[in-house]
Amino acid sequence: MAPKKEHSNDLRTLVIRHHQNGDSLREIAVKTLLPRSTVQYMVKKYKATKCIGNLFGRGCKRKTTATTDRLIQRKLKLNRRKSASVVKVEIENELGISLHVDTIRKMAHEVGLFGRVARKKPYVNKISRGKRLTFAKAMLEKPLDFWKNVVWSDESKFNLFGSDGKVMVWRTRHEEFDPKCTVSTVKHGGGSVMVWGCFTRQGVGKLCLLDRIMDRFYYRDILEQNLLPSIHHLKLG
Repeated sequence: MAPKKEHSNDLRTLVIRHHQNGDSLREIAVKTLLPRSTVQYMVKKYKATKCIGNLFGRGCKRKTTATTDRLIQRKLKLNRRKSASVVKVEIENELGISLHVDTIRKMAHEVGLFGRVARKKPYVNKISRGKRLTFAKAMLEKPLDFWKNVVWSDESKFNLFGSDGKVMVWRTRHEEFDPKCTVSTVKHGGGSVMVWGCFTRQGVGKLCLLDRIMDRFYYRDILEQNLLPSIHHLKLG
């Protein structure tokens, strides 16, 4: 069934004004181009409630309790990759109630959680994150001339066929790179190529195609064969 049309408060006020002026239901219907039954309903409602607008609390009543709402939201926060359908089944089995999957989504939205594709970022354990943060803070006060002589280098994977797929997670607007809401990536895999490259303020350096698994010996060879020539070419140091 299609939803009923919602009439504006201005139109409802006009109907009541004609009624108070002594116009009949038929006359009001002709003047406002509304069905007589609609005019009759508006007048009847106004006589009973003295209200022209929508009444507070109208519409479908909430089917879940506050306790159920908190349980749903807690499950979504504990496992950001758990789908609304899975949470629905878990709640129904635990509480013996029947829910619609849209109810689960509504509970998520109420606490600021929305279904989004998980961002992919390189895996970094807790210890390494701490060391990186300490290093980053130490670099905050470096002068501009210091950065003019910095060489930035990294390895990156490029897929030959398509992407690695998407993972949906529940997260708030500010949790885009929270570890609970991201997908860890690795640098080596089939159907792709790995490259090493570098750049500086003066421009880009050499680009090297990696043909085997990276270890410390291979990485040292890459630096000797590509980083040092790039520094010389870009006239650094």
